[in-house]
Amino acid sequence: MKSLWTLIKLYLNSIFRFQVMRHSNDPKERRNAIMGVVAIVLIVVVYGGMSGVMTFELLKAGIPASVPFLMAAAMASLFALAMAFAQGSATLSGFSDFDTLMGMPVRTSTIVLARFLALYLVEAIYVVAYLLPCGVVYAVLRQPVWWFYPLFPIMLLLLPVGPVVIGSGADLLLSAAFAKSKYKKGVTSAIKMILLLGFIVFAYLMPQLRRQFLSNPFEMMNVTARIYPPARWFSDGAAGDLRLALLFSGASLLVCALFVFILNKTFLPLHDRLAAGYHVKNYRLGALKRSSAIRALFMIERKRFFNSTAWVINTIIGAVLILVLGVAGAVLSGRLSTLLRMPEIRGYAPAALIGILIFCATLSPTTCCAISMEGKQIWISKTMPVPAKKWLNAKLCMNLFLVLPPLLVTCTLVAAFYHAFLSPVSLVAVFLVPVAALLFTTVLGLFVNAKLPRLNWKAETEVVKQSGAVLVMMLVCFTVAAATVVPTLLFGKEWIAPAVGGALLCGTAAFYAYLMRHAEQIRMNL
Repeated sequence: MKSLWTLIKLYLNSIFRFQVMRHSNDPKERRNAIMGVVAIVLIVVVYGGMSGVMTFELLKAGIPASVPFLMAAAMASLFALAMAFAQGSATLSGFSDFDTLMGMPVRTSTIVLARFLALYLVEAIYVVAYLLPCGVVYAVLRQPVWWFYPLFPIMLLLLPVGPVVIGSGADLLLSAAFAKSKYKKGVTSAIKMILLLGFIVFAYLMPQLRRQFLSNPFEMMNVTARIYPPARWFSDGAAGDLRLALLFSGASLLVCALFVFILNKTFLPLHDRLAAGYHVKNYRLGALKRSSAIRALFMIERKRFFNSTAWVINTIIGAVLILVLGVAGAVLSGRLSTLLRMPEIRGYAPAALIGILIFCATLSPTTCCAISMEGKQIWISKTMPVPAKKWLNAKLCMNLFLVLPPLLVTCTLVAAFYHAFLSPVSLVAVFLVPVAALLFTTVLGLFVNAKLPRLNWKAETEVVKQSGAVLVMMLVCFTVAAATVVPTLLFGKEWIAPAVGGALLCGTAAFYAYLMRHAEQIRMNL
């Protein structure tokens, strides 16, 4: 038991970096660790507030308590499923310190259980934060039976078990199936991206689904129960059905035990297969291609990006959303044009279109992780005989390569299909402001990552999900969109958006000049 608890603490410390916050003498390291925890706290507070408000509104309207519990449980389970599917194989069997752990005097079953519990605890933070306000609001408004108070926390802790088992199990099977394939990274990243897009679509449709629940709650509950029965067991059990509460708790524990047992039996062969990778047969050295330094560095950056599934999933979503919105806007231009012609909406159309483009263009730039993703191999970049300016420019080009082409396509489609709602000034702003915002966040992301690097990571998810640079750029994304849309809506002046675009270009030039002037110093200080 002591070994198990020690391994869990080590893994959680590697994610949340508590030891760095307490004992590190490096102010940058401590600040970076604190920012990562702040990011998690912000997400938890936002999730909890959303679910608490939703539950309060539904219960005040006289809706049965099982309805908000089911909605919250379905959303939290889907989120845990998506996150477990995104990082299950890397956490459970593909971790980088495998040789170190297996050389310790610890049983394999202890390592397996510790990895599973660590993955479960990370997902449980978000699930508990999302559903706990539901239980508190329900207890205050409806005053449930006495056994609700001891049993609900237990059910709440067990809710992530099913999604974590399903998501991580599917990720392990997928990774094992394509482990020796040449296109392993591409296939797995594409499948995970589809799942993530499905989660985003589900979150976008939540208002419509809530209306469906309100109009016919019992039919919707039956549909959800057929898709994922444990969500129905949880909701009815939390609402007062003791039999279903015990069924949910027992089934969750049984599924957890079976999964850990199977994983323990297949742990070593599974890790060997995941670590084997693809090897070219009958390799022959042909002609070597020559290229410029900046092109070679860009190719290295592109390969590093697409070889990291976690990095791809967390950053390419903006480019995908831009293209999806552009195509959808073109296909649905007839219906949307009718909506935009309404007098109460027509005046807000330009600002809304520009705001959506800015939000998608600035969502998670690759540059906020580009330096940190080199990790312990940063010494290669520090010692190669290439100017640091070219090294930084290659990282900037990577984000522009991903986002700029779909952004220009979508801006062109918006201008072509919605020009009737755009004045000449707004038409210029549709191109100018999103591109300026993209350039600004691209350069600023690299600047922030240079100030808040995280190079001593063990899992890529520590960089792309929990680093301080990612949190800062998330806040910048919302700030840039709000700084463009809100003043335009408040004052109704068309020139505000192009003025913001010009300000963003000036900020881009200032940050870029700083990076180029201090490029060598930035690289050597890492």
